[in-house]
Amino acid sequence: MRSKLLTIIAVGITLGFLLGMGVVALGRAMLDGSDTGLEVAFTLLVTFMGAMLISYLVQITGDDPPVKQ
Repeated sequence: MRSKLLTIIAVGITLGFLLGMGVVALGRAMLDGSDTGLEVAFTLLVTFMGAMLISYLVQITGDDPPVKQ
């Protein structure tokens, strides 16, 4: 369980960095007045990956039976 938690944290940090990079690139392209198609596609892809990580977290935390001691 510990390695699963560390992996989820690492993936979350990586996705946060990529999402921030996509938003900054999108804002910069909008300020420059150039085409924003590639930046929008990248940002949407990273957002989709984040949604998949959240759905995975909900899936693995909702099925655990209570622990009896």
